[in-house]
Amino acid sequence: MAIYVTGDVHGRAEHGSSRFAFKNWPLGRTLTRDDVVIVAGDFGFVWDGSNAEKYWLDWFESKPWT
Repeated sequence: MAIYVTGDVHGRAEHGSSRFAFKNWPLGRTLTRDDVVIVAGDFGFVWDGSNAEKYWLDWFESKPWT
């Protein structure tokens, strides 16, 4: 099990999520559901229940880590 911690992922989802894109963080591709990524504050782009928000929640859920 590995634990990764980050913060300040605020702003528009396309910008914040780029931190977790495989091209920017290749190690993320090798993680499993036993590994954990913690966003410690300022996540800030998932709040309104819109279709765009649902897209990004699904995108995060599709990642191999928890």
